[in-house]
Amino acid sequence: MPENASLRAPREALASRIERLDAKGAKPLASFVRSRGDDGSTPCWGAIAARFDELFENDTDRLELLESLLVEGDRRALLVFLHRCRSRARVLEALSKRAAALPPSVQRALVAMPEAATAVAAHLASFEPAAAEVWAGGEATKRPERELFEARVAELTAVPLLVPDAADPREERLPKAPATPLRRLP
Repeated sequence: MPENASLRAPREALASRIERLDAKGAKPLASFVRSRGDDGSTPCWGAIAARFDELFENDTDRLELLESLLVEGDRRALLVFLHRCRSRARVLEALSKRAAALPPSVQRALVAMPEAATAVAAHLASFEPAAAEVWAGGEATKRPERELFEARVAELTAVPLLVPDAADPREERLPKAPATPLRRLP
């Protein structure tokens, strides 16, 4: 299997779908998703999200990208997209209208967001029962769901670049045992 092959297939699918969009930032974002640094680094969600914010400044372009993300169905991309669009009422409305096309975890995150409350209320029938339960439970169920969403997005975007190991970790040698035994601390 080629280096980073497991990363390349979903990346290539996402990049191919993005570059077919008419949005001004589509081709540069697709190129960035496919890019590799001189050290073999590959952009991860942190860097992709930052580049997305730079290139997709208006709601129209973001809505066009949303359609591609829904077709692709990658939950990670949708979670990051939702997080980056949380202050955009027009995008939250579109997400709520298309709730049935969203994975359940993204639906639960959407209904837990105070910014999306008006849009969610208008389209609640489109949501899965698990998301509707989060909504119906009020702040007591929304808060933990929001915390899970924030934690997952933080985890996804924490690393801007993946730099592959120079050596196969299975072939690394263990360090030699210390010459003198370690003393216990009092």
